[in-house]
Amino acid sequence: MMTGQNQKAMVAVGMSGGVDSSVTAALLLEQGYRVIGIMMRLWNGNPDQNAALQKRESQEKRAREIAHKLDIPFEIIDLEKEFRTKVVGYYLSSLKDGQTPNPCFVCNREIKWGTLLQAALGRGADRLATGHYARVIRRFDGSSALLKGVDAKKDQSYVLAGLSQPQLSHILLPLGEMTKEEIRHIAHRFGFGFQAEEESQDLCFLGGVSQELFLDTYSADSNRTGVIRMVDGQVVGEHNGLSNYTIGQRKGLGSGFAEPVYVLEKDVLNNEIIIGTKAMLGSHSMIIGNVSWISGREPDLPTRFDFKIRYKSGLLPGKLIKLNNSEYQVFFDKRVRDTTPGQFAVFYHGDEVMGSSVIQRVIREGS
Repeated sequence: MMTGQNQKAMVAVGMSGGVDSSVTAALLLEQGYRVIGIMMRLWNGNPDQNAALQKRESQEKRAREIAHKLDIPFEIIDLEKEFRTKVVGYYLSSLKDGQTPNPCFVCNREIKWGTLLQAALGRGADRLATGHYARVIRRFDGSSALLKGVDAKKDQSYVLAGLSQPQLSHILLPLGEMTKEEIRHIAHRFGFGFQAEEESQDLCFLGGVSQELFLDTYSADSNRTGVIRMVDGQVVGEHNGLSNYTIGQRKGLGSGFAEPVYVLEKDVLNNEIIIGTKAMLGSHSMIIGNVSWISGREPDLPTRFDFKIRYKSGLLPGKLIKLNNSEYQVFFDKRVRDTTPGQFAVFYHGDEVMGSSVIQRVIREGS
């Protein structure tokens, strides 16, 4: 279909059947790469296994159709066991510990750029490409830098911030310099037939069911009931499992309070939710664990970065200091409302991602 296919290296494209990965494969072919399509078969935890199977078959069928249209080899790689162990297992254990996990972050580090990358290299590919909206540049010394995607609304550099130099050395992200609107135009040019509202989505192990139902099926202990307390110790209600609440949450805490109340803390030891007013919510500081530095080298500390404390959060300026060999502390310039243990903190210097770490605990003023 394309010309010059044998002029460049072989690239494996992680395909999902969605518009982003489909355009990624098409663009790399157009640029002269030899392209193969590979698709992860992941575990879907929907208790209705017929619904889970139908969703999988629909996605796999669409990916096969795109590969056929592009005339590239296509293979489905079964990663159900690895995904359930490394991603779902992490998710369930984090919830039991009272944390709010980020399975997508872990999936990118352990599955896509771990197991899938190794599978791609084992099939003769030199690089693994995906439809992520982020950029990787090669420095003169041979190292790689991770940058935000040009489209600020679609930027996905946050979820790639846990990747190492060896992983980044094999990455190709053709969409990082483009906007979503440009991708839709390219999809139309190639005749892919995607509707404007369609998006390329990672397979979700919840399978379209609620977290509460999923946990009832696979980790009933996570939904163990307990009491809700005000900061002063007064019991004001009952919760339906720590896993169903997150820091800053307002819903599900009952009514009849003099002013709105929010989740301030999850006391795992006593299985209790601690709540308080909006004025009590937030902090200027947090403790994070060991840092994964993109460069592989720790910069001189303390130093200033812009921080993201979850995928959709804005950039928060602050200072990072090192406490010891396993802990660091972040001091934000302004009070931050929803810092949540278990989420990943990602550090930026301008457009460049510098590093990441798990948020361990929040230093709550007045506690």
